[in-house]
Amino acid sequence: MQSRLIRALAAPMVAAALGAAAPAHAIDYTLTDLGLLSSSYSYVYATGINASGQVVGYGYNDGQFGTSFSDSYQAFVTGANGAGMRAIPTLGGSWNKANAINDKGWVVGTSATTTSTPGGDTRGFIDKGPGTTRSLGTLAGPSTATAINNNGRVVGSYTAPGDHQRGYYVNARYNNTGGTMHDIGSLGGPNTRPTGVSASGQVVGESEIYPSSDPYQSYHRAFVTSTHDGDNPRIMAQVAQIGADPTSLGHVSSAAAINDLGQIVGTTQNAYYTDASPFIAGPDGIGRRLDLHDMGEFPMAGAWQLSGKGLALNHFGQVAGSYFYTVNMMEHAFVSGANGYGLVDVNTMSFTNMANSVRDWIFFNATGINDLGQFVANGSNGHAYLITPVPEPAVVVMMLCGLAWLLWRRGVRRG
Repeated sequence: MQSRLIRALAAPMVAAALGAAAPAHAIDYTLTDLGLLSSSYSYVYATGINASGQVVGYGYNDGQFGTSFSDSYQAFVTGANGAGMRAIPTLGGSWNKANAINDKGWVVGTSATTTSTPGGDTRGFIDKGPGTTRSLGTLAGPSTATAINNNGRVVGSYTAPGDHQRGYYVNARYNNTGGTMHDIGSLGGPNTRPTGVSASGQVVGESEIYPSSDPYQSYHRAFVTSTHDGDNPRIMAQVAQIGADPTSLGHVSSAAAINDLGQIVGTTQNAYYTDASPFIAGPDGIGRRLDLHDMGEFPMAGAWQLSGKGLALNHFGQVAGSYFYTVNMMEHAFVSGANGYGLVDVNTMSFTNMANSVRDWIFFNATGINDLGQFVANGSNGHAYLITPVPEPAVVVMMLCGLAWLLWRRGVRRG
């Protein structure tokens, strides 16, 4: 009787504790400054994060907000929870950038292959640890790698004849030999730029179309492919937006990432780029705009623009990105709750290890978020930060109760 009572009480606690992994928002957060790559680089820019809190990005000089005016970049990857930085070697050129990381710690990005700066030939690279950096190759001209899933499938772009950007898909599970690189096609126009790939091999990004009403003018639209069979690409389709006419010449969009449930995040806007908004779409490819007014009212008197961008999402549909309004004249980072609801400006969050009154810089974008709710944000001071939610006391109690129940169950089975 006693054992049944314990199980009856503990079971809902375990369920609650497991469900608490994706709260809408924590009350407090801790802030970890990733530091500088070395004394050779004045700034750091973060581009992604994995399940263990490893962060990727690049150090740079002579620039701001992630851009070096002299192409002075050096890719890096940190240890778990943002601890330490390891520089990733180039492919023989003068610069490289890390663009994404999977849960195995495999990093992909872009590297120059020559020492000419600026410019020079480039290749997408993969790095699986010290001494493993290698080129992913190309189907034609310079290439870049933008995303990788946990199965080692990589997407990116290469430059085709006519200076068009085409998308590719390759299996890079092996250290020394990779799978065959495939062109993934387009929506009808000459350019395609993949930005994300799910566990099942669905690819998202942006591709050009030629509307029937104007066959000489192309517009970019967010796309998603169906799943892949091995390394063979499947059908590509537009990501539709609620309230947007897919035949309208005034509508453009791009997808930035896809999670393993098939949810997609990106940006939708008019052709004049004055009403950009982050969107989230479901596995059916139907998207809705996120409500930037979740963050409050904006002093818009005389202003003409309130816009935003969706840059990343996790398994629960928490979205990370940035927004801008004209009076402020500065981008701000935001993150949302589950399924894109409840946006919060990162600059308004409470940090247990830093007083807001001592900060005279802002977080201007959030570029990656993992399933624990950890995310990376870049500051206008040229530093990058890992931001970690602090569990509420009730959540901690439930987790401890759940752990106690699991240990009790293990003891019963052994007995």
